[in-house]
Parts: sequence; C-alpha cells; structure tokens
Amino acid sequence: MTRIPIEDNDDAAFEPDEARAPAGNGSDPRGGPGGAVAGAPDEVQKLREERDTYYDRWIRGKADAENMRKRMQGEFDQRVQYANQSLIKSLLPVIDNFERALSVDPAKTDVPALLKGMQIVHDQWLSVLKQQNVEEIAPTPGTPFDPTQHEALMQQDAPQYTTPTVTQLLQKGYMLNGRTLRPAQVAVSRTS
Repeated sequence: MTRIPIEDNDDAAFEPDEARAPAGNGSDPRGGPGGAVAGAPDEVQKLREERDTYYDRWIRGKADAENMRKRMQGEFDQRVQYANQSLIKSLLPVIDNFERALSVDPAKTDVPALLKGMQIVHDQWLSVLKQQNVEEIAPTPGTPFDPTQHEALMQQDAPQYTTPTVTQLLQKGYMLNGRTLRPAQVAVSRTS
C-alpha cells in the first residue's frame, strides 16, 4: 500500500531537504519507498543486535539463577545429611568405653567394678548430651503436670493435690534447646 503524500507547508518546514521527494513517484516524502527512512537498514540492524544482546543476557541470567538454585539445594541437602555429625563424633568415645567394658574377661571382673565402670560411661554419656544442649525432663513428685513436657500414662489417687500433679516418674524425658524431644512418662494425680 502506498502512502499518499501530504504537502503541508507546516510539515515541510520541519523536514530536512534531503528527506523531501517529489510527489507522484510512489515514494514517501519522508524518504524511501513505503515510508522507510534513509539509512534505516543500519538502524534496523543495530536494533536486532541490541535485541540479540538483551536476549543473550536474559538467557544467561536465567541459567545463572537455575544453577544457583540447584547449588543451594545441593548445599541444603548436604547440611541436612551431615547435621548430626558433631553429635555422633562426640558419642564415639562413649561407644569406645562400652566396647572396652565388653572386651573384659568376665571371669576376672567383679560386679562392683563392672557397676562402677557402667556409672562412669553413663556419666560420660550425659555429659555429651549436655554439651549438645540436651536436658533431662525428670519431674519430681509434686511438680504440676505440664502436657508439653509430660506424658500421663496412669492416674493415682492423691487427695493432697487439687490440680493434675506428677505423683511418680516412670521414664525420663529429654529436651533439645528448649524443645521437647521425648516427654517424661509420669503418673498423675486423679482429680475429682
């Protein structure tokens, strides 16, 4: 489709002389055929190169983001996999002491010495747990029942208590950094 040239003196005043073409030859008064501006192929080429540059940058940025996501996921998986490394390392000496105790000839060992050795290993075990911020939950009789730290396994008659209260410790519980790992199993006073 050919554009119809408009000869307006006001518009012609703003156009450079080179851009004006004689009317009636099928060309646009602003330049080449179909309204293309003189020198446009160079400008189009520049725009294509700029587009390609931005597209390449976008593709690289997208690939970099994907690689970063994969690397972070791999690092996270590795942290989870080796999260207990320090705990296990600190428990190895306890295992070594158990193995030493088991390797002793039973005919040459007396019961008091065996019990003393077991007590030493037990204390070492608790020390390691304490270093890992593990605390015992061992409520004494008379402690108010706390369902976030205690698990009631049975009820006992205890008229001296009006609210649910621990009457007997059945099994110790443990907390890690203030969070209950295993609640203490207790007997609780029966309330009427």
